[in-house]
Amino acid sequence: MDKDYWNDFYKLHGSDSEITNHSSFVKFCEEHFFREKNMNIVELGSGNGRDAIYLAHHNHNVIAIDQSVSAIDIEKRSIDKNYVNYFHPRSLDFVHEDYSSYKKIDAFYSRFTMHSISQRDEDILFPKVYNALEINGLFCIEARTTRDPLYGKGEFVSENTFIADGHKRRFIDTYKFREQVSILGFSELYFLEKDNLSIYKDDNPVLMRIILKK
Repeated sequence: MDKDYWNDFYKLHGSDSEITNHSSFVKFCEEHFFREKNMNIVELGSGNGRDAIYLAHHNHNVIAIDQSVSAIDIEKRSIDKNYVNYFHPRSLDFVHEDYSSYKKIDAFYSRFTMHSISQRDEDILFPKVYNALEINGLFCIEARTTRDPLYGKGEFVSENTFIADGHKRRFIDTYKFREQVSILGFSELYFLEKDNLSIYKDDNPVLMRIILKK
């Protein structure tokens, strides 16, 4: 993951209005899948904390993980004091974290982070997520796919991975992805692949939204 890139990004843009309001994906998850009160949720790559804070404000216990110290600092300043007991930011590498040491985990939440890690890192992470989840626990993911307009632009790094504007992205092949998570043991509750889900300035990505259940 591009730790230096994200540190610089959040120093410059961490308070921009476009990325301080919660995402449409977290609202979708909250309305349709996070209906139980006080769920224990781990966010993988929480950025400036906007989605983790939204979940905390809905009385879920959230561990918000991000490598960027700049992002974590923004998170700590942003949480409403009335919800601080629901919100637990941690600055660390979510790929190599040991989730077996965590208490009950009802859901993992990942928005725009799966396309920021390598296939090798994904292969390390996903079995750990599966094993750490409670039975019927959820893995909620939104990520760019190979149908994205940015796919193929910039410097080729490896399969489906390119560097553009100083940022490395691995675009998700949804067919392979769905096959791999099924082999791990996940069942699929919801799947969508389309644009107009998360427009940021002139960027209108084609995204995969997928909700998996253990």
